[in-house]
Amino acid sequence: MRGGLQRRDEAADLTARSAREPVPWAELVIAFPVLLLCSWLGIALTRQSEGIATIWLTNGMLFALVVTRPRRFWLYYFAVGLLADTTADVIYGDPLKLALGVSLANSVEVILSSVLLTYWFGSPFNLSKRRPLLGFLGVAVIGATAVSSALGASWTLLFVDAGPWWRLFRTWYLGDVLGMAIIAPLTFILLRPGFFEVLQPSRLAETLAFLAIPAIATALVFTHDKDPLIFFIFPALLLVVFRLGFPGTVLSIFVIALISISLTVAKHGPMMLIQDEHMLHRIVVVQIFLAVSLFTAFPVAALLEDRKALETSLQASEARYRTLANADGLTGMANRRWFDDRLEEEWRRARETRQPLALLLIDVDLFKAYNDLWGHLRGDDCLRQIARAITDALACEAGPASRFGGEEFAVILPNTCLTAALQVAERLRYAVAEMKVPHADSPEGIQTISVGVAAIVPEGNDSPHELLCAADSALYCAKRSGRNRVELSVSEAGMSGTAISEG
Repeated sequence: MRGGLQRRDEAADLTARSAREPVPWAELVIAFPVLLLCSWLGIALTRQSEGIATIWLTNGMLFALVVTRPRRFWLYYFAVGLLADTTADVIYGDPLKLALGVSLANSVEVILSSVLLTYWFGSPFNLSKRRPLLGFLGVAVIGATAVSSALGASWTLLFVDAGPWWRLFRTWYLGDVLGMAIIAPLTFILLRPGFFEVLQPSRLAETLAFLAIPAIATALVFTHDKDPLIFFIFPALLLVVFRLGFPGTVLSIFVIALISISLTVAKHGPMMLIQDEHMLHRIVVVQIFLAVSLFTAFPVAALLEDRKALETSLQASEARYRTLANADGLTGMANRRWFDDRLEEEWRRARETRQPLALLLIDVDLFKAYNDLWGHLRGDDCLRQIARAITDALACEAGPASRFGGEEFAVILPNTCLTAALQVAERLRYAVAEMKVPHADSPEGIQTISVGVAAIVPEGNDSPHELLCAADSALYCAKRSGRNRVELSVSEAGMSGTAISEG
């Protein structure tokens, strides 16, 4: 119940934000010539291929633009797509009525896909996730393209004698299927902020090398006319799927489609082994090959992307829980568990590097009396203020402070000699005193701290317990000597001494 409410709240917040966004006129102006060019190229390819619709580019691109934008802008994009399609058809000489009807059929494909998929999987639509991708393949690639092709074929036959309806529907349908299945994911990943990570200088060479493998394999297969070697392309494609993920897979399918279709139209490749006077059968087989390729590769790539996202989420959760496990609930500082682990780690490092390791133990002066006077809630607030003052005063020191226990805190200072540790301790003592938290039972009238300081260069069989005992002994001396002071302890070769710095 709580998760459902949270999702509805997030959706309402997203709707509210989108309502404040202005109409993206600049993007719409840019989209028109791009969609017009895609429509023109689609018609040019169809006429070059003896009237066979090899691949229709516009619908997939328009769909990707629409489903990644707020719903209130959809009508603008639908209008731009309809105008671009109609203009391209008229430029090629089709009557306005025929052009407008065909463009409306294309619009039905985009509208139907956009409405159904965002209704079932949310808006903005995420095409790189496994379930939305499978929905996209079923609804947009298979279903909506069939509706659009049936409408377009029926409308065309009212004006042109283009042969049997089923034949016109088949050629139109396969071209729409490829266009939606290839161009929509390609546009989607180009619009995705994370896509260009694969083109960063550090990864560009690897990306191009892996993309070149299926491209070269496709070129070799489709320039060889004597044997049907088309199966050689699949291992190269799967290599890209596993190494470059969903973005690389989409790019690779696009390149394979360009090479295979263009060479087949130019009468090269294994399709020439098909004994048919017309190109229709050959291009249909190429289209089926491309459809099988993308229906095989896309779900695998999306599944891998889901797994990667899950691994990233688990790593983030693990890091978050590790942080929570090492954090003190009251002050937000590191807790005793973190302190013990860090002290062991820094001790080993100091012994290996022969560098000094310093430790500050801090006690809040007369804190029991403060609690008795103000109550435990005010006492908790006092501890939080002191923790914040200590954290702020440490500034650029090597390690954060931790809550050692009760009203005691600890600071580990790697590679720090006794003199430098004294300066840090004095800064902390001064920072707490400067807060001027009232404390009636304190001789100074304010809340103060006492600090014990110890430093040692670990040797041989020494243990961090010695450093901890030395700092604790120094802290005891500071409290016994009047509080609000820093006490030093020098520990070396089993001998110790003390020096006092009063506040």
